[in-house]
Amino acid sequence: MKKNIISIYNTNFQIVSKKNKSYLLNILLKNNIKINYQCRDGYCGTCKVILIAGKICYFQKSPIAMLQKNEIVSCCCIVLSDIQIKLYK
Repeated sequence: MKKNIISIYNTNFQIVSKKNKSYLLNILLKNNIKINYQCRDGYCGTCKVILIAGKICYFQKSPIAMLQKNEIVSCCCIVLSDIQIKLYK
């Protein structure tokens, strides 16, 4: 099965994830990555991260949260390739 690597900026931490239809937020939480979240529907933007490299898509849900350039809402996006993200603190 094809796998994607999710790298976290400014760390040596990488997640090897099966290429499937899991939301990025679920992958991060499953791998004990501390990330804030609330609605899980793309409304609040609490779970947003910065996409530095790679491709994602929004599957079934399009975010309504206000996003700046390169920000993505992790609760409703699917990873399409190896990606690098930066978490907000």
